[in-house]
Amino acid sequence: MLELLFLLLPVAALYGWYMGRRSAKKDQETVQNQFSRDYVTGLNFLLSNQQEKAVDLFLSMLQKQESENQISQESQFEAELTLGNLFRSRGEVDRALRIHQAIDVSPDYSIEQKLLAKQQLAKDFLAAGFYDRAENYYILLLDEPDFAVNSLTQLMTIYQKTKEWKKAINVSEKLLQISPESDKTPLAHYYCEYAQAVKNDDQKAFLDALNKALFHLPSCSRASMLLGDFHLENKQFRLAADYYEAVLSQNVDYIGEVLDKIKHCYLELNDLSGYELFLIKANQAKQNPNVDLALTQLIDEKDGKIAAQSKLYQQLRQFPNMLTFHRFIYYQINEAEEGSGKESLILLHNMVGEQIKKSFKYRCSNCGYHSYRLSWYCPSCRHWETIKATHSIEPQSH
Repeated sequence: MLELLFLLLPVAALYGWYMGRRSAKKDQETVQNQFSRDYVTGLNFLLSNQQEKAVDLFLSMLQKQESENQISQESQFEAELTLGNLFRSRGEVDRALRIHQAIDVSPDYSIEQKLLAKQQLAKDFLAAGFYDRAENYYILLLDEPDFAVNSLTQLMTIYQKTKEWKKAINVSEKLLQISPESDKTPLAHYYCEYAQAVKNDDQKAFLDALNKALFHLPSCSRASMLLGDFHLENKQFRLAADYYEAVLSQNVDYIGEVLDKIKHCYLELNDLSGYELFLIKANQAKQNPNVDLALTQLIDEKDGKIAAQSKLYQQLRQFPNMLTFHRFIYYQINEAEEGSGKESLILLHNMVGEQIKKSFKYRCSNCGYHSYRLSWYCPSCRHWETIKATHSIEPQSH
């Protein structure tokens, strides 16, 4: 309701303008009185949730006053633009299109006003899912300095939806040219998406795209992971390990995604001590239950279960976590004697394991969206690189 009233403020301004001219001619007073009655009727429709009738009445008022030359051209333009936006916000895109198209072809409006109408038409088509039509209007507006930044931003949105990553890269780079302070995160991920799309057909383009992602955004851990995967597939284990380990300094929250691959590289290099040093470094960078478990497993293999259990107990006391608790119960089961106590531990271990399986593993740090798998783009808040493992996100304070 408040949104409707806010969107109709230009109409209210019109009403005030009319009422401020009460000393004018008698025939104009008749128009004012009629306008006043219609306006009050429209507000009553709004207040009684009869929005359709209210909008129709306001639109007919404007059209009538326009035909009688009773309102200024500027006020008419603002009111029509407002009503078009109102229709679009209510999902009535066809009505919004009619209003904005009428402005666009009318000989009574200035070039600047028609540019605004074109921008609204692009929004209408985007809301309706006609991406090609919206794209055409935004491209028309690129040469207009006042509209260029918005048009490039909206074109990025369109090319994301249509997965045209080369076009998304082009408009994102143009945006950086005219607005250098723009966020480079989307561009880096466009390069990553493009790289994955061409990997099987053009290895050079794949590697070039990932290197460009790192050039524009050195902290792009996704690009490092993809480069690590490439070198791992080609049995270049030292190079693969270097790219995977770079994630630790780029974005420590994603290090859990590559721990198994890093271990595989070090095993192939016959350098478990190097792997252990990396895990210690990762553990010092930020507490991570996946790192704790990997370090515990390595201690188990080198020094035995007692040493591993002791290390895990220290971590569990300092940083309680379901994953480490689950592994700790496993060690307790191995030490327990046969009987009801061991059976209870096995039952508890299974229950905790099932709870871990059912729980969401990832959450968006921006909007709270939950997921069972890692996605680089949040479908809820539409941000890149905000979905992370749940244990890496700081709990919100209340």
